Amino acid sequence: MTIEEKAVNELRVLSAEMITNANSGHPGIALGSAPILYSLYTNVMNTNPDEPQNIFRDRFVLSAGHGSAILYSVLHSIGYDITIDDLKNFRKINSKTPGHPENCLTPGIDCSTGPLGQGVANAVGMAIAEKYFEATFNKKDAKLFDSTIFCLSGEGCLMEGISYEALSLAGNLNLNNFVLIYDCNKVTIEGKLDIAFTENVDLRFKSIGFDVKKVKNGNDTKEITRVLLSAKKSKKPTIVIVPTTIGYGSELAGNEKVHGTPLTPELLQRLRENLNVSKPEFDLSSEVKEHFKEKSNDLKLRFVERNIEKEYKEKYPKEYRQLKALFDENNLFKAIDKIKKTNISSMGSTRDTNHQIMQEISKFFPNFFGGSADVATSTRAFIESKTAFSKNDYTSKYMHYGIREHAMGGISNGIALFGGLLPYQSCFLTFMDYLKPALRMSALMNLRIFSVFSHDSITAGQDGPTHQPIEQLTTLRLVPNTIVSRPYNASEILATYIWLLQNHKPVSMLVSKDKYDFIETNLEDTLCGGYVLNENRKAELTLIGTGSDVAKCLKTAEILSANGLNSRVVSMPSISIFESQPKAYQKSVLKDLPRVFVEASAENYWYKMANQDDLILNITEFGKSGSPTEVEKFMKFDANSIVKQILSWWKKLKIS
Repeated sequence: MTIEEKAVNELRVLSAEMITNANSGHPGIALGSAPILYSLYTNVMNTNPDEPQNIFRDRFVLSAGHGSAILYSVLHSIGYDITIDDLKNFRKINSKTPGHPENCLTPGIDCSTGPLGQGVANAVGMAIAEKYFEATFNKKDAKLFDSTIFCLSGEGCLMEGISYEALSLAGNLNLNNFVLIYDCNKVTIEGKLDIAFTENVDLRFKSIGFDVKKVKNGNDTKEITRVLLSAKKSKKPTIVIVPTTIGYGSELAGNEKVHGTPLTPELLQRLRENLNVSKPEFDLSSEVKEHFKEKSNDLKLRFVERNIEKEYKEKYPKEYRQLKALFDENNLFKAIDKIKKTNISSMGSTRDTNHQIMQEISKFFPNFFGGSADVATSTRAFIESKTAFSKNDYTSKYMHYGIREHAMGGISNGIALFGGLLPYQSCFLTFMDYLKPALRMSALMNLRIFSVFSHDSITAGQDGPTHQPIEQLTTLRLVPNTIVSRPYNASEILATYIWLLQNHKPVSMLVSKDKYDFIETNLEDTLCGGYVLNENRKAELTLIGTGSDVAKCLKTAEILSANGLNSRVVSMPSISIFESQPKAYQKSVLKDLPRVFVEASAENYWYKMANQDDLILNITEFGKSGSPTEVEKFMKFDANSIVKQILSWWKKLKIS
């Protein structure tokens, strides 16, 4: 047995020990893919365990995140800050080794993964970001950026729709810095692969512009290394197909039962015997430890020799300063000061106002990178550019994602994870459902992702109920660690950008195509998330609205006043920001008066703020196809209908 084979087998047993100790995990992929991870980290990747966040490193995404045990074992062995105690605490509360990889917890983890297919899109996003930096900052005599993004996928990831979308775009963009490693064991949880997946993977990837490379023996680390190194030199994005055996070495090898069933102590012992492993429990043999020490030193030396940052800084000081500025968090706060001085009035609709604001902010904030799912002309959420990011021009920060909402979300996460760029993305609000899983991962990873969702209510009109969002706004508000904003005017849009830069979390902004008259407000007021837009000392009730419905509230207040009922109007672009304000401020805005909440969305969320007798006017059924005015009247959501409902409620309230 060679030292490489011995090291791989000890990694296999170490991973199985973690899983058995936790009585939870996935030994199948850990035992099968160990030679791949070993080869990748010891012989192929350019990275440094001492600098896990170095921006010039290669990245690795374990899209098949259930294989975390083998990744932790390799990272520990190669010198990352993961101890034996961390391995023993696998899948335990508050450990550095959670069940699926989490980038915010574990050194060496470049991306949180678990939902299959997401990691593929994240890796494509990283490759896009690397291509941008490569094209923008590299010089003929100074190749500063030269990273490869590796992603390990199984059959599950390849079956998920998001991977189809993202890989199609990767081929279109010719991302030759992207290597997808296909751990091909031909087994899923429910049985053999052919019960659900029989396509020709070779032809599929060739048809979308990939180079296809194959490893014959999935246990041969020398062959795996050779093929992966050749993939790094390819002129196309590459898939490397590696045949493996799920649960290799165990008595359940090749059986779907080993996917997610920890080995019993007896099966674990027989695994050791089958692999001829006699190392101490939760440790490596002295011979293998020494081997990994040498490999780690080689890895660090390889990284240092490749790093030309100092040389680049001396030759190109201006470009170097520009590069460092993109990665400098302090520049976010400088941009906030400039946003506060931006003077743009509301115009036409909030989608048009936002378009103008994006152009202004981009003049002093160069980090924005993004586009839409083929609806930029409708959402108006794009920064104007003469060119678009493509295989012919990687320097543009304007992206055509195509009709790929889900991939757009996952790719945006990857761009944010790479660092230096702040991704924005856009589509109609009702199609937010397509990218919801990616939005959840944005929040989980604490990523600044800016999502602009337009056509935010039933006033999408003639396109009908398929394009008229009902429950989507509430869905967004229910995602933890997320800021949701539905602005009414220019100040509230500017406030949304400030919230984006102030926080390490995704921000979703809902804009409307509706044209209405605006009241301009003070930015400092809007930054509180909710504020009094129209005060009335004689008020007997408070009207609370968001976005274009605030204009409806103002109109309603006029009609109510003519009917002898005085009201005040509160605009609340962001409930979560408002709820973070001091209780005294919240009370001063809401006041101890009966409240009417007006919003063209599902009602559930407002119950957090409503008292028992308050009135919630929302929409809880699908819309209709017709002009915006016709639909609002039919749904009893125009100002006159709202007034009738308020007067009826008020009468009953007074009687009771």
